Amino acid sequence: DGAIAGNYFGDAYHKVTDPQCSTITSSLQSFCTVTAIADSSGKIVLQNPRPGTRGNLGQKVLELPGMWSLDGAISKSFRIREGKRFQVRMDATNILNHPVPADPNLDINNADVPFGSINTKMGQRQFQLQLRLEF
Repeated sequence: DGAIAGNYFGDAYHKVTDPQCSTITSSLQSFCTVTAIADSSGKIVLQNPRPGTRGNLGQKVLELPGMWSLDGAISKSFRIREGKRFQVRMDATNILNHPVPADPNLDINNADVPFGSINTKMGQRQFQLQLRLEF
């Protein structure tokens, strides 16, 4: 249905016009569509690097939501004759069927999706049955 499932950062951050938009000619400022992220006091905490420069945000500085899952397997072997066996095995992932949130949107220039929003989940419960004949 397109509804937003949640926002990892809550109301702590919001999108604002990137400060570098004010440095261009006033007649072109309305065409500047880059955004920055500000905290609740209005202080810029994340913005685009100036054209021709690299940003100074290091790798892995944003912590994403953790996730955990309980997986399991069970098997039973039946001896048919000497040297012949039949095995039944069931593997299960996410046995408790807990929703696992996908990564939040970290694109500060995407106007359609709020920064930090988590729109999907992944990892529903799955079972796999295997039959094996050894001879």
